[in-house]
Amino acid sequence: MERGDHPIIFTRPSFDVSNIEDILDRVDLVYGDFMDDVAVRNATKGVDVVFHLISTTFPSMTIESSVYDLLSNLLPTIRLVEICLSNGIKKIVYASSGGTIYGDPITIPVREDHPLIPKSAYGQSKLTIENYLNFYARSTDLDIDILRVSNPYGPGQNPYGVQGIVGVAMRCAFFDNTLKIYGNGETVRDYLYIDDVINALLISSKMSGSHTVNISSGKGHSVIDIVRLIEQISGRNIRKEFIPDRKGDVVVNILSNELAWKTFGWEPKIDLHEGISRTWDWINQRLRGLKKEITV
Repeated sequence: MERGDHPIIFTRPSFDVSNIEDILDRVDLVYGDFMDDVAVRNATKGVDVVFHLISTTFPSMTIESSVYDLLSNLLPTIRLVEICLSNGIKKIVYASSGGTIYGDPITIPVREDHPLIPKSAYGQSKLTIENYLNFYARSTDLDIDILRVSNPYGPGQNPYGVQGIVGVAMRCAFFDNTLKIYGNGETVRDYLYIDDVINALLISSKMSGSHTVNISSGKGHSVIDIVRLIEQISGRNIRKEFIPDRKGDVVVNILSNELAWKTFGWEPKIDLHEGISRTWDWINQRLRGLKKEITV
C-alpha cells in the first residue's frame, strides 16, 4: 500500500483481521477456500501479481498427512497457476520453505544448488510444489519466483500457534507458562525478521523473469540462544521442559543469502536483538489486559 499498490487478500472466513484492522478500508478482503476454483478465479481477476502464501499443513505434521497435503496444497496450487494463466497474470511469488526443503546440510551455509533431500513430509510437499512451478515457468510466459524463506518471526505472529518458537516462547514468558523444547535446545535455525521477508517479497514482485533464491539472515542461532535472548529482553525467566526430538527435524539449518543480494539487491536489515525487542513490544501490547491465559 505504501508503494501505491492496491492489495487483494484472499483467505479463509476464519481469518483474524485484527492485525490489519487499521487498513481494512483500503484493501479488498475476499473470503474463500483455496480448493474452490471459482472463488480463486474471481479473486484474481484484474490482478498483476499473486503472492502465494497459503499452506494448510505444518512442518510437524507426519507422513500420514500426505494425502491431505496433496489435496489441499499441491492440487490447488496447480489450479492456481492455470487460473493465473487464463486471467493474464504476469507474476507469481511463492513462499517456499528454506528450513525444510534441503534436509540435512552437506555444507553450511546452504546455497540454492545444495541437494534437495527433505526429511519431512512438509519439506517434500514444498519440493513437489517447487518442481511444478518450475515446470510452468519453463513452459509458459508466466514469471514465477520461488523464495525459500528461513524462519520468519516478528509482530503479527500467532503466540498460540503450533509453530514459531519466538511467539510461543514470548507467550510463555508473558504468562509464566512452561515452554516445551525439543531435545536439548541446541537445534540451530536461521531466524529472519518479518519486515525483511516482506521486503524480499515486494522486490521480487517487480523483477522480470523467474528465480529461486534463499531469503534468510545467513546466521544461525540455537533454540536455547533464542530463549535466553527473550529472557534478557523481557526481563522474565521462562520455565523450560525438554522433550524428545521430533522425527524429521534437521539439526542445523543456516541459509546463504548471497544469491538474493546478487539477484534482487536484497539483504536483511533488522538484526536478531532488534527484531526480538520489537516483537516483545508487540506481544506486550497484544496480550496486555488478559488476566490469565486463554485456552484455544
